[in-house]
Amino acid sequence: MKIRRIIYILTLILVFFFYILYPPWLSWYLFVMMLLLPVFDLLISLPGMLSKTILMSAPPVLEENSEGSLMVTVIHLKSFPIRCVGLKLHIIHDDFDMKTTIYCSAGPDDRTEMPIDTSKTGLTVLKLSRLTAISLLGLFSIKINNNSRAKVLIWPPEERPTNSVALPRGLALQPKPGGGFSEEHDMREYRVGDSVKSVHWKISAKLDELIVREPLVPPNHSRLIHIEKWETQPQRDLILGRLRYICNYLLDREMPFYVKYADKDSIAEVKSEGDLSKFLLNILDEESKEIIYAHNLPKRYGWVYRIDADET
Repeated sequence: MKIRRIIYILTLILVFFFYILYPPWLSWYLFVMMLLLPVFDLLISLPGMLSKTILMSAPPVLEENSEGSLMVTVIHLKSFPIRCVGLKLHIIHDDFDMKTTIYCSAGPDDRTEMPIDTSKTGLTVLKLSRLTAISLLGLFSIKINNNSRAKVLIWPPEERPTNSVALPRGLALQPKPGGGFSEEHDMREYRVGDSVKSVHWKISAKLDELIVREPLVPPNHSRLIHIEKWETQPQRDLILGRLRYICNYLLDREMPFYVKYADKDSIAEVKSEGDLSKFLLNILDEESKEIIYAHNLPKRYGWVYRIDADET
């Protein structure tokens, strides 16, 4: 933009000398046109410069050393021409903090793709701190504050914990309170108060005693995974890798659990890997003030697993 301004000033000086040396009306109109050119540039570009909307989108979860991109879309709310926009992007990570500038052309709904560095695990926050709209001729620019941001959680590979023996091996069933229908059931002797509908008449006739069908259901889960806070990158890789392994281990066996991070107040119920990613995206974001509370928290936990950075 500075080069375009210098070119305009030099051109204006040349036209001025041309007007002084050649007084006819042609040089006069040429000189006036050059004086009015910035006004024309501002009038035709200003509505478009003030009507820009920026959308940022990035995959919420990426694997370590995988390919992922940040998509920045410039939406033009009004069909007024401008040359381009400059985006000041602030990238924040545990290990680095950098700023970069992206320039987008003036096409309709222009999109710019920027690769995301996935060599470091953890949370990466991409913030659009400033938007600079440049006029059609490049003589003017307007800086507009913008608070668009995107968060990406970069997962390390799974890491089997050393104390995997403590992981539950199966899902025990318990009698369904109040009876009723259930796909799983057990047989037992009749007790006073059992419903007549639950009696299994064929087996009762063979054994010559009353046998009832007792419905079984999984117990209300009270499993908690407590994540210790890490201090270094190797500790972060180790903890997140172990957390991912345990998460997949439990979810493959249809065992939901609760998760809590360090001394934070937030606690969430995890029924899928997406629930865990959403929790970490929120809890590791220093600017996020949202506190997540899972519904129907158990009064006490029957199984607690603590994940720390102990490498032994």
